[in-house]
Amino acid sequence: MKKVSLLLSVLVIFVVVLGFYRGWFALSSQTRDTESNKVDINLTVDRGKVHEDAEKVKDETTKLANKVSTEAKDLGGRARDEVKSK
Repeated sequence: MKKVSLLLSVLVIFVVVLGFYRGWFALSSQTRDTESNKVDINLTVDRGKVHEDAEKVKDETTKLANKVSTEAKDLGGRARDEVKSK
């Protein structure tokens, strides 16, 4: 159970760091209220960037899967031809 919670924690940290790096998330603060010593901090999520990056990953994954599939078929065909020739 500890391994699962550690894995989930690492995954969450990775997504947060990646999100700030890719511009999915942004932190901002308003001017400080000097009378009450309160600071408002806002977290902004750019859903458009998240969706755009997800589409890019989907497209690249599809291209890679097609390439691997084609190479596997070629390799299988060569192996079948080699077995038939023996």
